[in-house]
Amino acid sequence: MSVKRAVAGLAISLMALLAFGACSSEGGDDEVDRRLAESFLRNSPTFRFDGLPDSVELRDRTGGHCETCAVYTFGFDSSHPGYGDRTDLPLASVVTAHEAVISIEDGLVNDARIDGLWDVITQSPIARTVTAEEGTSTPVTALLDSPFELNIGQEAVFGDEGLKITFVDVSEDSRCPAATNCVVSGLAKIRVDVVAGERPLGMHEFVLDQRTVGGSARGIGQYVFSMRELNPYPGTDSAPYAAIFVVSKVFAV
Repeated sequence: MSVKRAVAGLAISLMALLAFGACSSEGGDDEVDRRLAESFLRNSPTFRFDGLPDSVELRDRTGGHCETCAVYTFGFDSSHPGYGDRTDLPLASVVTAHEAVISIEDGLVNDARIDGLWDVITQSPIARTVTAEEGTSTPVTALLDSPFELNIGQEAVFGDEGLKITFVDVSEDSRCPAATNCVVSGLAKIRVDVVAGERPLGMHEFVLDQRTVGGSARGIGQYVFSMRELNPYPGTDSAPYAAIFVVSKVFAV
């Protein structure tokens, strides 16, 4: 666990403890941990913003990876979709169901997630990573200046150009889930491997965020590579990742 997460978790845990006062040990440590987890949820920015107090219910309790660990799953509703403090953001007035999973270790919250999409401790979308093992190896025949789509692990071949590009992995996808409002927009990072003829041009990273207009472009060798889209968008479906590229030649050799 990183120092940043440890410090943040400790700070919010202390806030939660102050919120429900000094707990007695009556009912055992498990009851104390449950009350800590629930108080942590109720004092999180997401719940404090528009959580419905009477909607919180304990759905599950499991043991963690150690004797002093426990994982609590709560269901709750909010008045609007989204996560974090969404003050000044446009919001739809729709009651939204959520599930929060909160992990306790040695009397402290060490992990807390809402809907598997939002990290309560860092207050940011949870980054998804996918490697080429989940992709396909079927090559794609591509043309310069024309959009083409690649799945993870897939290679595009540019015929007479002798150019090959392979979609290696998604190293991060922390974009705000679709149909929600997030305080932090997040971003997506992918890596591609490029070969021109017999000459490796190396591994290159492309970055997209919600402020990106027209995609992410960079020059590689005598070509300009532009990643236009990365699908699916978080919170839509679980289809394999696919990136849309356009490659243009800058000059002839």
